[in-house]
Amino acid sequence: MRLRYLRYGKIEKCLKVLEKLNEVNRTSELVPYNTFYIHDLAEHLDLEEDYRNWLEGREVVFCKYPFVFTPSAKAKLLSIDANNQMLQTVRKFAISQLMMASGPVEINPYFEICVRRDNLVEDTLLAIRKCESGPHVLKKPLKVTFKGEEGFDAGGVKKELFLLLMKELLNPTYGMFTMDPESRFIWFSEFNFEGNSTYELIGVICGLAIYNSIIVDINFPPALYKKLLGQPVTMNDFAKLSPTRAESLRQILNYSDSDFEEAMCLTFSVTRDRFGEVDEVNLIPNGSETPVTLENKQLYVDSYIDYYLNTCIQHQFKAFAQGFMFVAGSRVFEMFHPNELMHMVSGMHDFNFDDLKSITEYLNGYAVDHPTITIFWKVFNKMDLALKKKFLVFLTGSDRIPIHGIHSIKITINKVMDTARLPVAHTCFNVLDLPPYATEEEMENKLLNAINNTEGFGLV
Repeated sequence: MRLRYLRYGKIEKCLKVLEKLNEVNRTSELVPYNTFYIHDLAEHLDLEEDYRNWLEGREVVFCKYPFVFTPSAKAKLLSIDANNQMLQTVRKFAISQLMMASGPVEINPYFEICVRRDNLVEDTLLAIRKCESGPHVLKKPLKVTFKGEEGFDAGGVKKELFLLLMKELLNPTYGMFTMDPESRFIWFSEFNFEGNSTYELIGVICGLAIYNSIIVDINFPPALYKKLLGQPVTMNDFAKLSPTRAESLRQILNYSDSDFEEAMCLTFSVTRDRFGEVDEVNLIPNGSETPVTLENKQLYVDSYIDYYLNTCIQHQFKAFAQGFMFVAGSRVFEMFHPNELMHMVSGMHDFNFDDLKSITEYLNGYAVDHPTITIFWKVFNKMDLALKKKFLVFLTGSDRIPIHGIHSIKITINKVMDTARLPVAHTCFNVLDLPPYATEEEMENKLLNAINNTEGFGLV
């Protein structure tokens, strides 16, 4: 039975209490943010009706309290919002056509991209720049074709484009991003060989990924998504990106002996490497001449973090944010927690590999009780967590799953007869070509050989 609005008066009091607790928890982080989720809410609530009431400014709607929605519910709201924006645009367009008496005009329900494999970035950028009528076009379902290649885009071609684009854009040769060796997160390079238009394209790609339920293999830290949401970044955010440097800053803050200046020998400046040339940058006016003392060490730490997370990458981030918000910017976007937004773009690590078997389908004579499949799952279950993640990368192109959960993806194991071959993964379609190996030992050797020799995408 769906919730009726006449009952909202009683429910609102509870929501307002939760809202106050959530506000306190935002700064203190006493409990995980997902503690406030009401997991079965979407099953009893008409999300589309709630969304419409929210837009119309009704007194009590759940959309006013987005912290109670699960990421899956928020993703549905984002889709509802995108459809609403497209519908409004179509109506305006239809009215303008009637006013001009120019007759009916067919409206394409898709955002179509046609690219050449040897010119991926330029062709994609050109297609995006042609969307002069507004971001609603980019929120349409994406349809991709590779020039000169036949085939219907049922999702695999679209996924292939994203994989190939990110592989090219994240190529270390271009120096657009740096990766912290400890956290494995990537961050904007202060200096690079590309223009800001490329950062803008990456932002658009991340935005498109949200609206097309595609995981983009780009391992940004939570700090990026906080910045996109207009939230200030803190020491904790810096620590997630660069644990070792953050620990050094904490040691500075914790040192309270009188010999602080002699022990630390710091000024309000940092050095940076610009293509082999080292120069010094002031964190405050005359910073290189200003020693860090017990009295101003907090200012030094704050200035240091602000420099690396904001100041030195402001143009790169601005371009990225412009591209991202051009696609994803909306009132619903503001409902997301930074971690939820991160999972929308790059997927979730937190899932049970035991569920993988339940979402697998079989072709060409294989079935769940086929002897070869029985051996396959026996070998898979023996793998440790790291190897299972490598298998998922081998098969799907990522070791993460969409925010909707593991049941939102489909894996297929296809029977091929040549047992001399290694298993082959068709990454864009999540299809594994698996010969009927006779023994568990043969299955394990050839599967591990295939997994360990696969090529990954990007920096992550």
